[in-house]
Amino acid sequence: MKLKIIYLVLLCFFLSGCGYYRSMTGTVVDAETLKPIEGAVVMVEWTKQVGFGEYHTESVKVIEAVTDKNGRASLEGIFNLLVDSPTVAIYKPGYVTWSSRAIFPIHKMREDFRWESQTFKLERFKPEYSYVEHEGFFSSAIRSTIGNKKLIRKIFDDAEREKFIEEMHNRSRSER
Repeated sequence: MKLKIIYLVLLCFFLSGCGYYRSMTGTVVDAETLKPIEGAVVMVEWTKQVGFGEYHTESVKVIEAVTDKNGRASLEGIFNLLVDSPTVAIYKPGYVTWSSRAIFPIHKMREDFRWESQTFKLERFKPEYSYVEHEGFFSSAIRSTIGNKKLIRKIFDDAEREKFIEEMHNRSRSER
């Protein structure tokens, strides 16, 4: 009987720290002014590895939320023992995409992200930044080939498509 209780306690301990992401509220602010940003799209995706030997990544759950006037977005969690840590991307036109994976424009891997209620600081898009490089960073941040990320992709494309095309056109003209 004591052995069963020990196994049950160990099982509960294991389950509490693996594959359980409770709901959270994040606040999105301007990195310089620390004022809340209304209308930022927060996208969270959980994935899992599928297959043996040669495997691929599969989307399990995608959540998109828009921040309110206080810069807050509530995000539901997930309980699934097979999921990887969530990928979080935040975008608002005029700002650099915030990614839980890396930092733009230096592409340094982010090490400070934890799935808990926190404040996300968005940096304004600077004139010296490249829209072409930012599009690549954005696509990487949302793992663009998987999952159902309609809102964040639409907002990004509507805001940056023309600037991206113009920069590509200017690059091709200067290479001639």
